[in-house]
Amino acid sequence: MDLLYVIIILVSIIYISQTKFAKRIFSKKKCKYDPVIYMIIGFGIILGLYYVSKDIEGFQGTNQLYEKLMNDFGVIFPDGNRNSGGVQFYHHIVKNLQPTKREFLEYNKFYCGVSGSPIDPQRTDAFDYLVVDDLRGNKMYGKYWRCCWPCVCDVKKYAKVETHTAQLKDGPYTHHVLTIGDPCSDQSKIPPSVSSFTCSNQTTQNGIRTASGRLIIAVLYDVVPYTNQNITNINDMCRDRNSTPPDQLQGGMGDIFVKLALINP
Repeated sequence: MDLLYVIIILVSIIYISQTKFAKRIFSKKKCKYDPVIYMIIGFGIILGLYYVSKDIEGFQGTNQLYEKLMNDFGVIFPDGNRNSGGVQFYHHIVKNLQPTKREFLEYNKFYCGVSGSPIDPQRTDAFDYLVVDDLRGNKMYGKYWRCCWPCVCDVKKYAKVETHTAQLKDGPYTHHVLTIGDPCSDQSKIPPSVSSFTCSNQTTQNGIRTASGRLIIAVLYDVVPYTNQNITNINDMCRDRNSTPPDQLQGGMGDIFVKLALINP
């Protein structure tokens, strides 16, 4: 529809520029070029400003997307418990919200895959760059949205990065995801504080799997192979936590996510 409007306006500009009135105005201004040139340039500037403002409006719409996802919180977590609920957030976004690619990328910044905690889009400190192994042991560097720094450490040690293709409203989209083994493979070991997994036949029903069969807990953004990018701050921050036995972990989600991830590593 936008293209049709552009064509109609351009035709109108060309027509108007050839009228005696337009030529008389431009002749008084002693313009060097044909009036149609000036009018098309002016139209181009206006059109550019329109699309810039439209794009800005889209970013402002991020708050509306966040509200929409949070309004579904009770659907995603019927008992209100979102502990380690990244699996269920991702599943709901893809299966129930049916977003476009742009919406999908925004939605998956609104929760922490480790804790299941919502992340307000107004936060400016809600992500870190980190290195995570893929299934072959290759180190991948990417950007992870999280609620707090201990969750970064847990992803770093206990999750894997894979590629996955999701069927979105505007077509298939291949992206990088963080995964864990399916904890429903042994439901009895799921921590009592985690109640968001619907298990049947040793399989999570409210989660999405990659080709490897592992469950997606979150999206990892801007992923590239690790080539010595500076992550000294993350390594220093995570050194103590990643060397602590799971049952002694404190801060963040404590040992909840770690125990969940270790059921089927």
